[in-house]
Amino acid sequence: MNRFRRKVLKTVWRLEKNGRRSFLVGTAHFFPYSFKISSTKLLRQVSKVLFEGPLDEASMSKVRDSGLRGDSSECILDELDEATVARITSVLAPANSSRSAPMGLRMFSPKPEASIRAMIQGMKPWMAFFAIYSRFLQNNGWTYSVDMEAYRLAGKMSKDIVPMETIEEQIEVLNAVSRTQIIDFLKRIDQWGSYTDDFVKWYLEGDLAKIYSNPYRFPTRSPLVIEDRDRVFYERMLTYLEQGDAAAFVGIPHVMGINRLLFADGYDIQKAHS
Repeated sequence: MNRFRRKVLKTVWRLEKNGRRSFLVGTAHFFPYSFKISSTKLLRQVSKVLFEGPLDEASMSKVRDSGLRGDSSECILDELDEATVARITSVLAPANSSRSAPMGLRMFSPKPEASIRAMIQGMKPWMAFFAIYSRFLQNNGWTYSVDMEAYRLAGKMSKDIVPMETIEEQIEVLNAVSRTQIIDFLKRIDQWGSYTDDFVKWYLEGDLAKIYSNPYRFPTRSPLVIEDRDRVFYERMLTYLEQGDAAAFVGIPHVMGINRLLFADGYDIQKAHS
């Protein structure tokens, strides 16, 4: 791996209560850099590793298969004006790359060589959106996943891996992602470059405030997807945190809300670079 694609993970918080220590890690499901060294150091300090949900290939296939079971006559591009569709088609033309995309991206683009319309025809709206967005990320060198990298490392290190949601619960959340928000974000494709550049900067700095309050209105930034699930993750990780010796990996937008709940529950929370 190119050493210039490796970065220090600064989205780690050390949690302590009653002499028991654990960690909360804010992840990026897709990212242009690897945190393999940082994640390895962190995982060596714990025996139990929690993730939002199952990350094995069989579970990822269930997500993909669910997303493909939409209306066969439907294409979300039909809800956009011709100029926007043309812009999306131009921006997302397949890029030549020798680097393989991670499973998280590949599951949303089962036919990466296909035209955008042919690729998403008949997909559910959330699946169509992620198929489009994942191609954009791939074309811009986003070939890593903080979650998947940590999951594979934890497996190789024989850690006790615990999903905090079932795959059915995760699919239910995806099915509830707002169609209106998806269309709005697609219409603003000219902002995607600024959004991803800003997100990379904020994530590398571990800047929770800017990540949480960013103005780009990403489709999954909604109470149903973020705030409601903050409490779900908090409640399901508590038993493991009380025992200590655990690391919980959740999407970075969840960290602020979960930290508030942990603080109210008496946890000492400190930023900790891995």
